[in-house]
Amino acid sequence: VKSNEYFIPVTGAVDIEEEIKKLTEELKYTQGFLKSVQGKLSNERFVNNAPEQVVAVEKKKEADALAKIETIKASLAALQ
Repeated sequence: VKSNEYFIPVTGAVDIEEEIKKLTEELKYTQGFLKSVQGKLSNERFVNNAPEQVVAVEKKKEADALAKIETIKASLAALQ
């Protein structure tokens, strides 16, 4: 996932606890999504029988989810 990072000074404008809660929920959701995608990719029947394009899409979903998880973890670390 390509991403741009922008920093906007928001001193006092952001509820840090609320942002941590939101990011934590997003992290849990993304980890669940990743587990689902990895379940498909670890299923030999799926990988062997699905069209190559479908398998490629699932692999891209996996890579995107992994990147998103790392970004969320970095954001959480910066807030704590």
